[in-house]
Amino acid sequence: MILAESDAKALVDKVLSFATADSTQVSLVGTEQNNIRFALNSITTNGFQDDLRLTVTSSLGSRTGAFTINQLSDKAIREAVQKAEELARLAPEDPEFLLPLGKQTYLSSTTFYDSTASATMTRLAALCKPVVEEAERRKVDSAGYIHTNNGFSVMATSSGMFIYEKETGVDFTVTARTSNGTGSGWAGNLYHDLDLLDTAELGRVAIDKSILSQNPVTIEPGKYTVILEPSAVADLIGWMLLHFEARSADEGRSFLTKEGGTNNLGKKLLGKNVSIYSDPNDTIAPGSVYSTDGLPMYRTNWIENGIVKNLIYSRYWAEKSGVQPIPFPTNVIMTGGKSSVDEMIKSVKKGILVTRLWYIRDVDPRTLLVTGLTRDGSFLIENGEITKPVKNMRFNESPVSVLSNIDAMGESVRARGSEIEEWSFKVPPLLVSGFSFSSVSDAV
Repeated sequence: MILAESDAKALVDKVLSFATADSTQVSLVGTEQNNIRFALNSITTNGFQDDLRLTVTSSLGSRTGAFTINQLSDKAIREAVQKAEELARLAPEDPEFLLPLGKQTYLSSTTFYDSTASATMTRLAALCKPVVEEAERRKVDSAGYIHTNNGFSVMATSSGMFIYEKETGVDFTVTARTSNGTGSGWAGNLYHDLDLLDTAELGRVAIDKSILSQNPVTIEPGKYTVILEPSAVADLIGWMLLHFEARSADEGRSFLTKEGGTNNLGKKLLGKNVSIYSDPNDTIAPGSVYSTDGLPMYRTNWIENGIVKNLIYSRYWAEKSGVQPIPFPTNVIMTGGKSSVDEMIKSVKKGILVTRLWYIRDVDPRTLLVTGLTRDGSFLIENGEITKPVKNMRFNESPVSVLSNIDAMGESVRARGSEIEEWSFKVPPLLVSGFSFSSVSDAV
C-alpha cells in the first residue's frame, strides 16, 4: 500500500501521540510489488504483493523494545506502542544507546520513477517475451525473473525528525543453458527507471554466453590476468565497503587497521587510478537520501586516487571518536576509464574473461582475503582473442589486491552483483593482473 506524504505524516504523528516512553522512533514502509518468473522458455508464475508495515521502537532510559504490525487501526497502533514499551522495560540496558535523532535536513530524493510505478503485469510479460523467443529460436533453455517494486518509507522520532521517501526499482536476470548441459550464460541488471531496462539485449548476452561456454576445458589454477565484467566488480567493491567501518579498524579487526593502532584513514591503500564514492543523487544509480538510523546521506568520497578518504562511523563510534558520523552508503560508484572490453581482450596475451562471481565468503578480515567461484561464462584469452571456454574456478583473492593491480578500465555502468543486492552500483569492467585462482570446479 502506498501512502501520500501527508497521510503518512498523519499516521506517524498518531503513533507518537500514543507514546509514553522517554523516546520513540517510528518506521513505516509500504510496497507494491509485481513479479514474473519464466523457465524452459515460457512464463511459469506471476505474483503481486501489497504490504504496509509499521514498527514502533520505544526507549526507557537505555532500554529499548520494538514491535511491528501490519494492521493500522487505532486499536492496533495503540497496542503496538504498549507492546514496544513493555519490551523496553524487560530489555537489558544498552551501554551504546543514543537518543533518536531530532530534526534533520535531507537532499531531495531521485529514486522514484513513474515508468516503474505504473508498470503492469502485461508490460512485464512483454519484456520477457523477446528473451524466451530468442532462446527458443537458438535452441537453448532460458530461465529468469523480472520484479518491480513501488514503495515509500518514513522515519520519524519523538525528537522531531521526519523523512518521507518514495522509491521504485526493477530487477531482471536471465540464465541460459544449452541442451547438452555444458553451457551456461547469465545477464541481469537493476534500475530505478524501468525505461532503462533492455531485456532483449540482456537475453542476447546470456544466450550468446551459454552457447560459447559449451564443453569448457580445464586449465591449471594460478595467477592470471583477468577481465572482470561489471557484475564481478560490483561484488568485490561492495564486499570491501561492507568492511569499511572505522570501529573494526580501530579495534584491530580489519584490513584498515593501522600498525600500532587506529586506522588507515588518509593512507594510500589502492592503485592511484581507483576512486570510489557514494552520491544519493546520481542519475544512473541513485540511492536513498537517509540511512537506516535516519542520518542524511550526502556525496561521500571513500577512495580518491587510491587514498582512503572516509570510513564508516556509526553514531556511537563517531561520538566516542570525536568525529561526525558517516553512515553506510546507499549506493556505490567507481569512476571508470575509456577502454572497451574488446580493447582489453586485444591487449591480453593470456588471461581469463570472467562474467560474474558468486558464493563469496571471508577468509581473513585482516587482509580482506575472500574466496568464491566464477560462474555462467569464463573464457580463455590467448594473444588478444577469446579462444575457448574454461571450467569455473575457485578464487582466493583480496579486493585490495585487485584494486591495486588494475591495468585498464572501461566506462562505469549500472551493474547488478550476485552477492550484494542492497546497493545501487555504477562500476566499470576492469583489466586486472595477478588474479589468484586456487582450484577447478566441475559445476556449470
